[in-house]
Amino acid sequence: MEIRTILLDVGETLVGFRPLSFERMIVKLRRFGYSVSSKTLFRAISKVMGKSNFPNSHGLNPVDVRDVLYELKIYPSGDLIESLSGDYSYSQDYFLYEDAKEFLEYLKSKEVNIVLVTNATRRMREIIDELGIKSYVKAVVASCEVGVVKPNPRIFSIALMYSSAPAIHIGDIYELDYVGAKRAGLRALLLDRFGFYNDLQVEKVTSLKEAMGYLEQRKLIY
Repeated sequence: MEIRTILLDVGETLVGFRPLSFERMIVKLRRFGYSVSSKTLFRAISKVMGKSNFPNSHGLNPVDVRDVLYELKIYPSGDLIESLSGDYSYSQDYFLYEDAKEFLEYLKSKEVNIVLVTNATRRMREIIDELGIKSYVKAVVASCEVGVVKPNPRIFSIALMYSSAPAIHIGDIYELDYVGAKRAGLRALLLDRFGFYNDLQVEKVTSLKEAMGYLEQRKLIY
């Protein structure tokens, strides 16, 4: 079945942010003597985010550090909770991944519609404009504007209002992008740039360049 629409995540799919929110949290955990790997913390935060269907005041998935500590099996002392609490929604530096423009050009050459579906603050529209992404897409569906976050299937339904099925969603967080798309009745492809999901037996790739091969090999794009 040929795909006519690609629903595409933004953060860590097209655009990288540094420092990553979990990297900042790792530093704080180490001050308290907890050595937690990037993979372990990322997966814990992702599980917590996946339990929310509606955004916080920033437009993002609410994350209670006590829930993250529970996933990590760490006793949530008052001092640790106070240290970890804070705003993790902003990163100072951002950049377009090397394979992002090639992927967007590829989809454009195939006349495939692109709709961005992102759990993001209002700052994301400025970033999309600045990095030259906007000219490739039909629409941007941002959680801060529509009042729902991935994995809520409603955000994918809104995205399809700007294009047509059949569609596939590509994103980097299993609990939000893959599970969310499946809940919406869509095909999903997990982008595992950092190797955090090497234990999951799902449809996944490690780069957008690999995603091009995936789409062609399965005859989803001609």
